[in-house]
Amino acid sequence: MNFLYGNIVTPPVGFAPPQAWPEYGAVSDPPAICWREEVGSPESPGTRWSLWPIVFEEYIGDTEPDLVQSKKGALAYNRIVRWKRILRGDAPRGWRAFSKKTWAVDGFFPLPENGEYLPFWKKNARRDLGIWKKQFSEQTHTIEPITLAEYAEAYRRSIIARKVNQDRLHDLIRKLELPIVQKNTVLWGVKNIQTKEIVAGTAIIHSPTFKSSTHYAPFITPEGAKVYAATALMDHWFAEGVRRKEKFLVTANFWYQGQPKSWKGFSEFKSHFGWQYAAYPPILVRIVGGKFF
Repeated sequence: MNFLYGNIVTPPVGFAPPQAWPEYGAVSDPPAICWREEVGSPESPGTRWSLWPIVFEEYIGDTEPDLVQSKKGALAYNRIVRWKRILRGDAPRGWRAFSKKTWAVDGFFPLPENGEYLPFWKKNARRDLGIWKKQFSEQTHTIEPITLAEYAEAYRRSIIARKVNQDRLHDLIRKLELPIVQKNTVLWGVKNIQTKEIVAGTAIIHSPTFKSSTHYAPFITPEGAKVYAATALMDHWFAEGVRRKEKFLVTANFWYQGQPKSWKGFSEFKSHFGWQYAAYPPILVRIVGGKFF
């Protein structure tokens, strides 16, 4: 596929996208207004949601969804089922691909054994980090864990909330209701030492299962942009990965043709940090009968 930021490669052994991690939480992120329920099995977990009068169901992983198991549940009406595979290329009987496009492009960074990740960053990212460390870090601003209330308040006045929406924040709040996600997530904020305001933040979800981590619902305010807070948080994440002896850092949802233009700016920013890129097979779809409304 034609991809702006680098070559698409086959992920190495041991890699899995965040959606396949137990610590990542729900496998799908339907709009907050939808009725929803978790379905499937441990081998093939899924999410079902209803936007009246249509019901959708979605699975992520290489194990074929158990559609007998999926007959259970309050929303088990006639529904459209989508299956997002990771590496598996075949389409079992009954499943169809209506498009040849990937369902996502993720960036992944294999952390070097010596912990030296900065040589893989682009020159401008290393320069911005140097400015942060020389002029702002521990002088005017600091990076520290923050509460969900602090995170949400700062997110709502961020650039991303104004330009796009708050869906990612809502998804994060829902994820943190799950004990396994809460246990393995840290909310980091860049705080103005004088005013105590949070000027940027990111949630880091760690997966001990896959020795990996990802960032989720990052945001930045106009003040944060002036002090290179986004680059500072990226460096903090990489350093945390090294400290925890993780194998992979993963950043999801790089922009590619057909995706919302609002993704392009952040994808361009993320591309400066040395990622390799993985694209997943097309989505498979089937219609499944259920109970009547």
